[in-house]
Amino acid sequence: MVNKAKKQGTTYETNIVKRLNKNSNMKAQRFAEGGSNDLGDIQLFVDGVEYFIEAKSRQNLNIHQSLEKAIEKSGDKNTVLFWKKLKRQSGNKRRSSDGMPEVVSMSYDLFISLLNK
Repeated sequence: MVNKAKKQGTTYETNIVKRLNKNSNMKAQRFAEGGSNDLGDIQLFVDGVEYFIEAKSRQNLNIHQSLEKAIEKSGDKNTVLFWKKLKRQSGNKRRSSDGMPEVVSMSYDLFISLLNK
């Protein structure tokens, strides 16, 4: 049986892929677990340009370290980090979104590159 954290991650990744694929110029798919060849969680093509997505659904995250690690894994500056911050709400056994439901982080270089297109 898959552990709870892996199931939660798979669900979140699948949700991201479904939302991205609603855009006509985008094609997203989840990567299989890659071990040492792992490039990220999701591969995204936008108008023929490849991007890599690392998805995190957890309570705490060092976003700077996580983005750096994701870029190192993919070996590509076209890498973004999706983070769904969860928090245990009082009287609720399940964790739910805390504040903004989701944030997307990228390097300054990728941000400038996207703005200049």
